[in-house]
Amino acid sequence: MTYATQQKKITILTWLHHFIFINKISFRSLWVRKATWFGTLIFACCLLILFPFGLGTEALKRIDIQIGSLWIINEFIVVLAVGRIFAPEQESYAIDLLLSSRIPRSSLLAGKISFSFFQILSLQVPVTFFWIILFNVPSSILYELLKIIMPVSLLFNAGTASLGALVSCITARSLAKEILLPMLFFPLQSGILLAAVSLTVQVGNNSLLGAFSPEAWWTILITYPIIFTALGFLLSEVLLQE
Repeated sequence: MTYATQQKKITILTWLHHFIFINKISFRSLWVRKATWFGTLIFACCLLILFPFGLGTEALKRIDIQIGSLWIINEFIVVLAVGRIFAPEQESYAIDLLLSSRIPRSSLLAGKISFSFFQILSLQVPVTFFWIILFNVPSSILYELLKIIMPVSLLFNAGTASLGALVSCITARSLAKEILLPMLFFPLQSGILLAAVSLTVQVGNNSLLGAFSPEAWWTILITYPIIFTALGFLLSEVLLQE
């Protein structure tokens, strides 16, 4: 093994070590402040209960209304998760320590994307379970629906987490972060949200929202995490400074 190969291997292992370290810090913060996670789950379940009263039983018999309600609640989960990507580190003043350390910026960003992905997923799983029960999803399409919701949700979470981390880095030093973050995030996220809704609604209606084909929607779902993760890695040294 040559010296250059050894150095490359050491660099990769160091990057992975820091990536795991960032995830450990994030998940430990989530566990310490677990009221935030449980609070989000409780609010999401409250929406599951309130929607039937607001929409009426007749409207809820339509599968597109049922699936649309699920994605509205998923978006609520996304808003709270993305808005707090760097919040635990900022609240404990650990963000300054991380940025002043020699941790590669790309591993820091990748760790936050990974953490956000699993945080959103950990809330989606119980919410989807309660949604199936409370909305009385037809058993005739349940298997097909779950089969397509699983990959769609994973790609949706990956694209949303990568976009959210990038936008959070861009707006981190802004005095109007609370205004700029949603102004940048929601228009950019609309594409992947439409793709996720369209691909899941077609199960019940055998039709798509909009004029795009399923292949086009899948392309959008796949390219979102690739594009925004690549942008984050390229700009990480610029965006994540002391």
